[in-house]
Amino acid sequence: MRIVLGSDHRLFVDAMADALARNGMTVVACGMSGQEVLGAVARYEPDICLLGASFKGSSSLDVLRLIRKHYPATKVVVFSDSADPAEVSAAIDGGAAGFISKEQHMSDVIRTLVRVRAGEQAFDDSHAGHEARKPGVLVSPDCLRRMLTFREQEVLMLMMEGESTKQIARSLAISLSTARTHVQSALVKLGAHSRLEASSIVARSGLLGEVGQFSLGQSAQAAAASG
Repeated sequence: MRIVLGSDHRLFVDAMADALARNGMTVVACGMSGQEVLGAVARYEPDICLLGASFKGSSSLDVLRLIRKHYPATKVVVFSDSADPAEVSAAIDGGAAGFISKEQHMSDVIRTLVRVRAGEQAFDDSHAGHEARKPGVLVSPDCLRRMLTFREQEVLMLMMEGESTKQIARSLAISLSTARTHVQSALVKLGAHSRLEASSIVARSGLLGEVGQFSLGQSAQAAAASG
């Protein structure tokens, strides 16, 4: 698999290029700017362009759209520091075939690239449910469970108990910004425009009771382990 790697972070580029090579991938070129990336894609016509979500002085989304327009045989996978659902949506709308968080393990990155090379759409688990629910369609607990990460299910349960984002962060021992990210991600996956709408969707699905039971089971296991 031939890859063009684009990012304005030199240390990351070097580390990623080395990791990809050790996993049997061929990095044919690295670009430190949008212009360099486009030049490399034009010259090498790689299977995949692994593209950073931002460049200093230029938009990676513009680069993404130009690659998809002029070099459609090259699949684009966007990688980012954040798990911002808006960023994922923008990448999808721009024609990306995949989205990778820098927090992912290298084995997951390789699996995503292999899936994209095979013609699949590949987004990491935290975004797997993007646009999966159509407005007005009742979904089953199993469907919601596939759409939502366990953490997002916990967040929804606490949201339905009336907790604010700050209280959710405290209850789950996570930062406020992380709690906000989980709340927003859950709303996007549910296709909900408000907490009230999200609560209604979850309540009608019957997922709440199952999540609560699972959470209690997890807590009991943790307590037993610590005891």
